[in-house]
Amino acid sequence: MILRNGCVVTPFEILRKADVKIEDGYITEIGNVTESAGETIYDMHGAYICPGFVDIHTHGGFGGDFMDATDESFDNALRFHGVYGTTSVVPTSVTAPFEQIEAMLNTVRRYRSQTPKTCRVLGAHLEGPYLSMKNKGAQKQEFIRVPARDGYAIFTENADIIIRATIAPELEGAAEMTKALTEKGIVVFGGHDDGERDLIMPVVDAGLAGCTHWYCAMSVAAMRNQVRSVGLMEIGLIDDRLTLELIADNHHLPPELVRLAYRCKGAEKICLVSDCLRAGGMPIDGKLYSLGLLGDETAQRFKVADGVAVLPDGTRYAGSIQPLSQMVRNLVLDCNVPMVDAVRMASLTPATVVGMQDCIGSVAVGKYADLCILDSNLQVVNTMVNGQFLS
Repeated sequence: MILRNGCVVTPFEILRKADVKIEDGYITEIGNVTESAGETIYDMHGAYICPGFVDIHTHGGFGGDFMDATDESFDNALRFHGVYGTTSVVPTSVTAPFEQIEAMLNTVRRYRSQTPKTCRVLGAHLEGPYLSMKNKGAQKQEFIRVPARDGYAIFTENADIIIRATIAPELEGAAEMTKALTEKGIVVFGGHDDGERDLIMPVVDAGLAGCTHWYCAMSVAAMRNQVRSVGLMEIGLIDDRLTLELIADNHHLPPELVRLAYRCKGAEKICLVSDCLRAGGMPIDGKLYSLGLLGDETAQRFKVADGVAVLPDGTRYAGSIQPLSQMVRNLVLDCNVPMVDAVRMASLTPATVVGMQDCIGSVAVGKYADLCILDSNLQVVNTMVNGQFLS
């Protein structure tokens, strides 16, 4: 198969009037490709051929939440992301009883072993339960834990499937936990925290790799004991070891904050994440949804208002309802970020965070033929996974 006459978006440039050859689910040639007899040709008519987007922090879509741990919810959520150009995801938990988290992990484990139909499942991301009370956001406080007091065996016992973790770095035992998880190959980010420099930096030194949804539910510079101390928000901007997640939906972060992060970190140290909830792609009808397991009476409720998920009383955001492709469009059109960098932040950078950059995250020879086709208005035309178009 050859995709002819496209604009191939690489991490460094856009190759105009270029072709992409695909064989057995892999990219085998890029440039001016010579076709073989009987080969299938698709004329892209100048459309952008982008890498399939890589979402390393998402909760669901099309009515499904990964915490439901059912095939129906997983299939719905994966279809939502696939339809909108994302080809790899890291299903993300919420703070919940351990038995619910373990059920989700078992479903992630099963889906990762399957050949992807709409979206690759790379592994799981546990967002909590080791978070701060103050900046818990929409997380349920009765299930919040402290590493030194409660242990973290759920991570070490499931290190085969957990590839990411979010913890609050000021919690007692957070540095030891970060070191232990990092040694297991789990990438640890800080977030939902109430920390200050002297508590955060030992955790960074222990292996903290980034900031979960930077600026949102995160510690900032404040007076503590008559001394002004920076928080994780400022440390994330200036410490070169840290990668920032951005929810670039124009709600969680207005364009000015996106531009600030971009100027400080650049495309190599920013990854876009959808943080999308089950309401993604659903009708806007005033319905109340659950954040977490469907039918769980203890689960946090939320609604959609003005294009973003909020708590029922409207006091704070609960998450996003946008896919990564819309966030790429937001960066280009509203934040004046070059398209090459916007695409990189939704593909190669997140793939690199989870150590998958050798097989996904860019249009390159030898990588999976996981692609997103965008038109001149940066709207998704089609998605390809394993060399197969979804529609």
